[in-house]
Amino acid sequence: MTDLFDLSGKVALITGSSSGMGKAIAHLLGLHGAKIVISSNDKTACENVLAEFQAENINAMAIPCDVSEKEQIDFLVNETEKTFGNIDILVNCVGIAMAGSFLDIDAESFEKTMQINVQSAIYLTKKVIPKMQAQKDGVIIYLSSLSSVRGNKFLGLYGISKAGLAQLARNLAVEFGPDNIRANAISPGVIDTEFAKPMTTNPEVMAKRVALTPLRRIGKVEEVAGVALLLASKAGGFITGQNIIIDGGTTISDGN
Repeated sequence: MTDLFDLSGKVALITGSSSGMGKAIAHLLGLHGAKIVISSNDKTACENVLAEFQAENINAMAIPCDVSEKEQIDFLVNETEKTFGNIDILVNCVGIAMAGSFLDIDAESFEKTMQINVQSAIYLTKKVIPKMQAQKDGVIIYLSSLSSVRGNKFLGLYGISKAGLAQLARNLAVEFGPDNIRANAISPGVIDTEFAKPMTTNPEVMAKRVALTPLRRIGKVEEVAGVALLLASKAGGFITGQNIIIDGGTTISDGN
């Protein structure tokens, strides 16, 4: 029972891991023994995070990748396998959000959102699943969003794409469960990140949001990372096909 969260010997690839929740997830998985691949489209940020992790004796490497380019995803997977071996844990944290009304959605915004948030995740997952099947072991985690389970006035397109990731996790869980591959989504509410700054720096918006949240605060990146560790480890070994909401109770609140 003492090794429930031990990831020693596991190779974990975390996209979008040079900042925010992705970085926190990569850090925590690394502290629990996983070999970590840091990746985002920001080369300098990846290198800075690598230096931070290595200073804590985390076995890590950095491979910058623009997930809108299939050739870069191919390179990311190939270099990971060449250096660390087969990928045991895939965590997809990449995402973009274009705010606007439903009537603002056009072909360009739709295609870009779906390409970054959904298509890249599908392509990357298809690259890693065959070897997970061969070794009869694998974990896939998608960073979805609270917007995947709620109606959204100004983040509708983002919500649609993130709901797609939650459904993708369910589909993979059913199809590849017999291969001992588990797939889940994590849907954070408002978390203290740069990504959420437009909301968290608006006092009027935050006052309303916090009042509707039973814990009366926003979340921390390490709280999201803790759930990712659970799902990636033996402790979460019987959890698959789920969309786990981390929102301080916002979705269950009656407003009191």
